[in-house]
Amino acid sequence: MVFTPDTLIRKVSSQSSSVLGNETIVLDYQAGNYYELNEMGGFIWSLFQTSQPLSADGIKEKMLDEFDVEESVCQEELMLFLANLFHEKLIEVAA
Repeated sequence: MVFTPDTLIRKVSSQSSSVLGNETIVLDYQAGNYYELNEMGGFIWSLFQTSQPLSADGIKEKMLDEFDVEESVCQEELMLFLANLFHEKLIEVAA
């Protein structure tokens, strides 16, 4: 899946998550898998905890406000992270 800046994304409902120190643990009930997210991944995941879908560009702007990272690096890493979440069926594109 290729995400554009305007792509609206939301988490799927078949999972739960918990913050443990600097890591976020996500449990996918359907697949029976769990994932450990680092601080930045956990920050992105926390943004999905609202009921409103988020745009990829909106997520990037929040990351740039929170972390000291170059915009090009942020964009590249975010797109890779979102693609991985999508591949693992933890997020979906909102209609």
